[in-house]
Amino acid sequence: MSIPTHVGKYHILRKLGQGGTSTVYLAHDPAADREVALKVIKPEFLDDPRLGKQNRKQLEVEAALAGKLSHPNIVKTYEAVIGDEISYIAMEYISGGTLEKHIRPDNLLPLDRVVEYMFKCCRALNYAQFNGVIHRDIKPANLLLCNPDEIKISDLGAAIRLDLERTQGMVGSPNYMSPEQVRGDEVSHQTDIYSLGVVMYRLLTGQSPYTPKNLAHLYQQIMHETPIAPTKLRKDLPPQLERIVMLALKKDPKERYATWRDFGNELAALGHFEKSDLEINENQKYKALRKLELFGDFTDLELWEVLRVSEWQKQPAKTLLFREDEMGDAFYILIDGGVSVTRRSRLLSTLGSGDCFGEMSYTNRKHMPRSASITSNTEITVMKIQPEQFDQLSDRCQLHFIQAFMYTLADRLRIADERVASMAS
Repeated sequence: MSIPTHVGKYHILRKLGQGGTSTVYLAHDPAADREVALKVIKPEFLDDPRLGKQNRKQLEVEAALAGKLSHPNIVKTYEAVIGDEISYIAMEYISGGTLEKHIRPDNLLPLDRVVEYMFKCCRALNYAQFNGVIHRDIKPANLLLCNPDEIKISDLGAAIRLDLERTQGMVGSPNYMSPEQVRGDEVSHQTDIYSLGVVMYRLLTGQSPYTPKNLAHLYQQIMHETPIAPTKLRKDLPPQLERIVMLALKKDPKERYATWRDFGNELAALGHFEKSDLEINENQKYKALRKLELFGDFTDLELWEVLRVSEWQKQPAKTLLFREDEMGDAFYILIDGGVSVTRRSRLLSTLGSGDCFGEMSYTNRKHMPRSASITSNTEITVMKIQPEQFDQLSDRCQLHFIQAFMYTLADRLRIADERVASMAS
């Protein structure tokens, strides 16, 4: 089959690879003057009489995700087009290949590199879950190497928004499927934890956790058989690494790591990076809130109320927290670090510790488009509260929040007036 010269606005340079559902090309985007990986969907994938409707819906989910997730360890999706004649997804091009070449016994990575890569995957998938997304198809082919130190997660085509629909069905690659995926049960972020555990097992041992005779046998093993202990396949493995892998591979999701933070922190304890990259304990959170002017009028009891309903995360620089015109109703408080506020790529302002953003969605009491994009300038610690969680707070605690929002709004209006006056003079 001949290679096209153009797809949409993209100029095709060469073919990178081909799978069952798509062909991937290296292409040039003349508008942005950059190389992209262009995944062109095969027509039969969308026209299949039995699964075409489901497949098209899956692609529509990916189109909805285009640009939503921006993280140093997630491949950027620039554009997703679903057309009657052609459908494609333009993504960031990563030239370093995938982790597939490192699951062979004769080409294994150093142990500290495996730990580092898996930790960064935990951090990225923690961010994705924070934004309501699980992947559902974690495997070495979807983990791309940028350079010797960096890894990026690709192919969110199987990903699903947790708030858009309930997740069911056997989406994923058979060797990396969790027991609940094989059964067709509802899946959660713990499905991704299991799949990353399989990836880690293979990176450490060069072997699959299972040795099936056929696909049906594989499914039986995934659901019922405990994998061989990694230390029996590789004698130099530290027991701590074996324990981490085997915990991620538990059959019952409730017995695996409860959160990506738990998984990442176990890896961090073995690596050369700070555990605090993922976790902030409750006392640290309380002390951080008490230092912020925003919470100056809150009692100790009210601060613990806030901690009970809020979600905290650390994220690296250049992480997009939300994008302008994106629908949302959660609000955020910046605990530490700095972010940029932009609209149509124009810098409106910068925010620092103690500043809040997204609060207009709450004060309007409706799901509404964001008026600006928020991107971290430095590593940040951010607290997120959903409206339904906010409503669980005591009346007095909610009143203190509303007063704080009013002070913030008044201060922003003052700054805007000063800018207008300065321009006029």
